Amino acid sequence: MNRAQIEDKLHHIIAQALDTELTEKDIPTGPGLLEQLHIDSLIALQIIVQIEQQFNVTIDDDELALEMLDSLDKAVTYIEQFGERQGALLGDN
Repeated sequence: MNRAQIEDKLHHIIAQALDTELTEKDIPTGPGLLEQLHIDSLIALQIIVQIEQQFNVTIDDDELALEMLDSLDKAVTYIEQFGERQGALLGDN
């Protein structure tokens, strides 16, 4: 999955968790995502669970989860790196 596909899927996950129609322009890519979209801890947890399920990643650290979720760019990078690590573990390089 490439970066654009990951971003598209994240946009959908966030819009679904907020129960609203958001366009790409409505979702900031840089820091401040949680504050700008008024995402509380319950919605953040829903988004994290969906990210784990949709991308087959594990986010064990609560601090990392919130830091990653506060920036769409960081979330995409984390998902890409997690996939690369998993591929290396499985011998898929």
